[in-house]
Amino acid sequence: MTRNEQKQFFVADNLKAVAVSLLSVSLITLLLGILMFAVIRGQEEARARDILDSVRAIFQDAERTIDYLNMLPYDTCTMENLSEMRKTLFRSRFVKEIGFYEDGLLVCSTYLGVLDEPFKEAPPDFYTGLNDAFWINTPLKLFEAQATGTIVKRGKYNAVLNMDGVVGFSSSQDWQLIYNGEQFYHIAGNPRLIENTVNKDEQQYINRYFSLSFFMCDERYSNTCLKVQSDKGRLFSLHNSKLVLFIFIMLTTAALSHMVTFNYLRRRRSIEYRITNGLAHNKFFCLYQPFVDLASRQVIGCEVLSRFEDEFGPIYPDEFIPQVREQEKTWEFTMVMIKSAMEELNANPDIPEGFKVSFNLFPSDFTRESALDLDWILEINEKNFKIVLEITEDEQLATHSAVKHIKALKSKGFMVAIDDFGVGYSNLSQLKSLNCDFLKIDRSFVMDMEDNSIRSSLIPHIVNIAEGLNVTLIAEGVENIDQCKELNDMAVKYGQGWLFGKPQAAKSLAAAIKAST
Repeated sequence: MTRNEQKQFFVADNLKAVAVSLLSVSLITLLLGILMFAVIRGQEEARARDILDSVRAIFQDAERTIDYLNMLPYDTCTMENLSEMRKTLFRSRFVKEIGFYEDGLLVCSTYLGVLDEPFKEAPPDFYTGLNDAFWINTPLKLFEAQATGTIVKRGKYNAVLNMDGVVGFSSSQDWQLIYNGEQFYHIAGNPRLIENTVNKDEQQYINRYFSLSFFMCDERYSNTCLKVQSDKGRLFSLHNSKLVLFIFIMLTTAALSHMVTFNYLRRRRSIEYRITNGLAHNKFFCLYQPFVDLASRQVIGCEVLSRFEDEFGPIYPDEFIPQVREQEKTWEFTMVMIKSAMEELNANPDIPEGFKVSFNLFPSDFTRESALDLDWILEINEKNFKIVLEITEDEQLATHSAVKHIKALKSKGFMVAIDDFGVGYSNLSQLKSLNCDFLKIDRSFVMDMEDNSIRSSLIPHIVNIAEGLNVTLIAEGVENIDQCKELNDMAVKYGQGWLFGKPQAAKSLAAAIKAST
């Protein structure tokens, strides 16, 4: 991969990582936003219920107070009646004054005692379903009309309620307490939130889920209702620490998702990952380099060569072969290549029967018992190809198990070739024990022939060794006519090299075979 390609892939990976981080942040923001909204909504709903619960507690306290007094047998404002009224007031939590009526006129109260002149109340603001009269924010006789309060009257008694101490009356608040019966009346809070009766459809609209507005009525006093329209400033002040945490999580998510995605994409471009993935998803493919009879120039066989290419481009053998070894996938790799080549060559009608097909095997694989498990190749060998197993010279071939396995394979009909002969680890006794069929002269000997180097002068000696062992020679790296002629004169049987054809597809190999006959 060139430096420019690496730079392009780096930019592309970075852009993909940014896109994934943006998507991750969006999803996390959505999830955390929904979660945070649900928490805030739950808190705001609980706050609204707390307000209604406080109002209910006030009304219940007033109801118990007045009902108790109405059960007493007093028809006039006697000292006994006043005394009982004051005792009852002392026991009450939310009632701050009690008054007594005769003939619809207020005649005494717990604070003022018997009035010098009976007091006629103004008409009430509204009546409840229980026929209780309510005055909201009405001037109080107790404070010479300089203060206001909420008054409820039932029967012969009224009670001034301590609403301010529980729910407050500030017009700047984000809630409104109302009476929503046959009459509509504002009780406390912000009078501008609701200005008229709220029907059921309006209640459902106000209470939609993705909203911080609520409309709820008390379970006991069903016409006493509350609307909450949460103030954004108050919410921000209350939850700003959560917002900071929210932003921190978003930034952390963006950084982590970018880092993980970018590293994953970079790892996908690594040779180690690409090879592992390539074996699993058929990214390796076969090319075929012909070898010929040097005397007749007829193509009599081919060597199967492995190549690799995926969406990121090719990896060359000098890069992927060491990685296959390092990952200890040599046997898996070899089986994939053999199966692929056999299927492709069997399927081509122009590849003749009895054609020599040579596969490269790793020397280390001959030391394992699975090396004997190659019968399946013979089973799929529809054209009776002469299967040649090429092995590079290696000290591992000197082991007893390797020699045993090679002999076993030969007994099943496989042929064996020693690849790159002359530059590896070998000796005559080892060659005899292997009983191979072919020796492949390393290309370095052939390339030096024109210079008459010492290396090229060794070829006749290699020919003598081959004759003594009764094996056939194949010269690698033949690139011109002079090399071909000289090797033929030396009695080298077969040749392989660019003179006869580069590594090519099966279709091109078939054409070369046809052209050589």
